[in-house]
Amino acid sequence: MIDIITVENLHLGRQAKNKAEVLEMVGKEFKAKGYVNQDCVAFLNEREHQVSTFLGNGITLPHLPKSENHIIVKTGIEIFQFPDGVIWDRNNVMFIAIGVIAKEKEHIDVLRDVASIFSDEIISNALSLISSEKDFLRILNRK
Repeated sequence: MIDIITVENLHLGRQAKNKAEVLEMVGKEFKAKGYVNQDCVAFLNEREHQVSTFLGNGITLPHLPKSENHIIVKTGIEIFQFPDGVIWDRNNVMFIAIGVIAKEKEHIDVLRDVASIFSDEIISNALSLISSEKDFLRILNRK
């Protein structure tokens, strides 16, 4: 499923002061792209309060709680890169936020794809710093 990502889904070289600003960016993009039928920033924050979406290697996977799947119009993935990092949790710094809007089955597919790509620390580090969207996609879609 990660192979549906195009340059229009990439937001490289972003800056944020904190997790709340990152979730605001992700939520606004979800709404702007028509993935959801209403503002979802509060729901993204709710999900973070339930359990952190930090996966390791500087990667987070912001998404809605299951209870809010009814606002999903269509599946979407948006990738935000923060080269300077953002403190996500007490001991975790995030460099890439992969925002996912998907129903349960599709969500699992995305998690599997993300885990296979970003479990490699070298690839995660490269993607957190690269400034070319085409190079980012080439690394992301390696098979």
